[in-house]
Formats: sequence, C-alpha cells, structure tokens
Amino acid sequence: MLKGFKQYIVEGGNVKIDNVGANPISITPENRKQVTTDVAGFLHGLNNTHKLQHGSHLFGENGSAISNGTAFSGSTHHLFDKKINDQDFAHYKPVVGDLDVKVPREHLAALSDHLQPGKSYGAYTVVGHKKSADGYNALIKHDNGQVHQIDFEGSDYDNKGPSEFDKFAHSSNWNDVKAGIKGAHHKILLNAVGRDKHKFSIIHGLGNRTGDVNWTKDKKQISSSLFGNNAPAENLDSFHGVVQNIKNHIPADQHQAIYDKYKDSVKKMKGLHSDASLAHMRQHLNVVDNDLNESEQETHHTSVVPITGFVPISHMGHAKDLGGTLAKLPGTKHVGISGKSEAYSPDERKNVLERQWGGGVNAHVVSGAGETIRAAHDSLPKTGKKVLHLLVGSDRRSLAEGLKKSLEAGKIKEMEGRSFDEIHIHHPEDLGRSHGMSGTKMRQAAADGDIEEFHKHLGPSFSRQEAQQHMDKFRAGISDGSIPLKRK
Repeated sequence: MLKGFKQYIVEGGNVKIDNVGANPISITPENRKQVTTDVAGFLHGLNNTHKLQHGSHLFGENGSAISNGTAFSGSTHHLFDKKINDQDFAHYKPVVGDLDVKVPREHLAALSDHLQPGKSYGAYTVVGHKKSADGYNALIKHDNGQVHQIDFEGSDYDNKGPSEFDKFAHSSNWNDVKAGIKGAHHKILLNAVGRDKHKFSIIHGLGNRTGDVNWTKDKKQISSSLFGNNAPAENLDSFHGVVQNIKNHIPADQHQAIYDKYKDSVKKMKGLHSDASLAHMRQHLNVVDNDLNESEQETHHTSVVPITGFVPISHMGHAKDLGGTLAKLPGTKHVGISGKSEAYSPDERKNVLERQWGGGVNAHVVSGAGETIRAAHDSLPKTGKKVLHLLVGSDRRSLAEGLKKSLEAGKIKEMEGRSFDEIHIHHPEDLGRSHGMSGTKMRQAAADGDIEEFHKHLGPSFSRQEAQQHMDKFRAGISDGSIPLKRK
C-alpha cells in the first residue's frame, strides 16, 4: 500500500534525460497567467495531434479536462485554479517543481509516440521522456530556454475528464497546502483512520483488511465506513476535515492509534515533510509522540526578531536577511514591529511583512522588544523547558547581548517574572547582503518613479498595481516629510 503512496509523493521534479534536468518554475502574480497559458497550449497541441492520428482525445472531448482543470493534480491543479488569486498562489507556492497531468490509461502507449525528442507543441519542444510506474515523466523546453518536467499519469477517464474518484485520489486541498500539508498527507491519513479494519488505496479506493476486500470508490460510502453515517461526507476532501471527523465521530480512546499509524507511515516516506500535519493532529486530538523520550517532549522552542523599525515598511532585503534565517530556526516564529510610523498604520506594516516573509510568522505591533518576547513566551506550553532564539541584524550584536543579560537577570518588566531556560543569539547568514536591497534604495526608487526597482524591493507577492499604489504612497510621504528620503 505504501508503495503507491510513495510513488505519488516523491517522483516529481527530479528526472534527468541525457544529463538534462528540469528547472523549477518560479511563479509571480505577474507571470502566472502566461505560465498556465503556455502549459495549456502545449497540452492542447498534444491532444490535437493525438486526435488526428488516433481518432480520440487525450484529455476528454476537445480537451475539456484541460479547460476545466480536471486533468491536473496536486499543486498543478491549484496553479490552474482561477478561484485562487495570483497573489495568494504566488505567496504560498512561489515555486512549482513539476507539472502533474492525468491521461486515460488506454492511451498511454500511444502517448509515448508523441513525446519523442524534437516534437513541438505551442511554446514547448520535447526534450525526451522516461517510463514511470504508471505513465511517463517528460522534459519539455520552453522557447525561453527553460526546461520543465511534466509527469503524465494513467487515469480512469470518461468523455469529459478523470473520474470523480480519480480526481479525489490525486487531489490536494488549498487550505491544507497553505498550512504546509500535502495531498499525500491527506490520503495517508485516510489509510491510518481505517486502522485494522479498512485500507485506503489511491488506485482502488477503500477496502476491508480482512475477508473479502470489497473495494469502493464512492466517497459517501468511504466516509460512512470510516466515520459513520452522521459524519459530514464533505469533510473527506481535506486533511483538516478528516481530523475534524476523527475528533467528532471516532471515540477519543482510538485517536492515539490513528496518530501512531499515521506517523509510522509518513516516517517511511523519504522527502515527505510532515511536521505541520503531525502538529495539527496533536493540536486537535488528544495524542502525544510516544516514541520521544521525556526530555524531548518537554522542550519547546520559540524564535524571535525582538523589534524592527522599518522606514516606513519592510522590504525584500529584510525578508531575505531576517525572514529567511528566522524560517530555519526552531519553534514558533515572532516578529516585533514598531508602531511608530506616520505614513503607514501598524496594521498596514504588519500586512506587508507577513506577505513578504511568508506563512507561519506571528507579527506583533509593539512599543518595545520586551512585548514581543513576552508574546513568544506565552505562545509556548505552560509546562516543559523553554528555549528562546533571538535573531537580530549583525549590526545589533551589543543590543542582543544586553537583552539576553536583562532577560536572564529578570529585568525585562514585560515578562512579569516569566523566564526562559536557555537563550541563544543568531544573526542573518548573508552578512554581506548580497541581494543588494535596502530601505534607502527602495525610497530612492520611489522618489525617482522607478516602478521596476521599487517592485523588486517590495517583492513578488505584490502585483504591479499594488506596487504602484505603495510607490505613490511613498512619494506622497517623501513630499510631506513623513517618510525621510535618507534615514537619519
């Protein structure tokens, strides 16, 4: 059973043909539409060629599965989902490693003939392809020179596209994705929920573990078999929903067994990062990590940028220097934002930072570093060893040392007697700031009306229109003196 899951999880983005490998596809709010247009053009060309030679469509009648998005699975489905706006997608999926496309199983043999090196469809030319467990992995070269990987997987199709179960079996939920939880986690959890009674297969559906297997692909029947008739069947569509059904419709004394089975399964999946999914289960179910020793269970980490000023908002240099390093530090993440700014409100500055730095960062509008550290302390469990990681710019080493001494001596009034068992100081890894970005350059770009330079500093999670709005605000602030052109 795990073999099928493993194939589903780790195969993408790593194929080489004649020493040629794929480039990851960088997604911005500005280029997402062009990327999807070019990929769809390649697939429509492939579909039309197949129809001319074999009399049948690859992707449903007239390529309907391409147009309605049902031909795509995993993150590729979200890439083509028009209900997800460009900014949101680029924020949570700035890089797509490969493209996952489903084709009818009966056409796989013929598909190989159309993936020969040198064949061109739209903006792409085929580099070559390799057989996979249930289809083909192909490399295709864009007119711009970038090589991308596209994985074709055999699927059960009707006239319009993949079957309902096939779409479900290879799906991922966008809210799960934003929380760092993949479609594979979702399907492995369904298998774990069955424990010793039922097993879930992305090929066959849900079956019995003893006696006659009696596979079913009907989602309502799958839901009722796992959770009973009273559980909302729609919750089956996401990891979050499945956990909710476990909590509400499976006795609490069975939750630990489900958690243990799930954790044992994901540990066997090389390359599958499962911390977010495990943390979500621990948060919502009464379960613990039984394989950890006592000291490991009782140690809790939090990582903090005590306070940042920004003139007047953060830029991508901050995101790379501080945000990038913060992401690599352990535990909960907290950033203090000074509330002192005339041109931008505290909430506006907070919103900009969160979009630039990505998910998982807790931004606090504060008047001093002590408030940020207090919030970080209170985010940890009440029991156990507490470890604080302080992250400051390399030019603020003395401040960090002083803050550490004050914390250890109990002299930070905002802590009100609270303390940490360990305190460590960290600095950004790129001490030379090779990215070349700064607040001074960002303000100068605004003053010069250089939207391209300003947008680079603001970051790819903002559209050009949003960048223009921010630049106009900068120019007004520079004009009235609320934003200094040169930092004092």
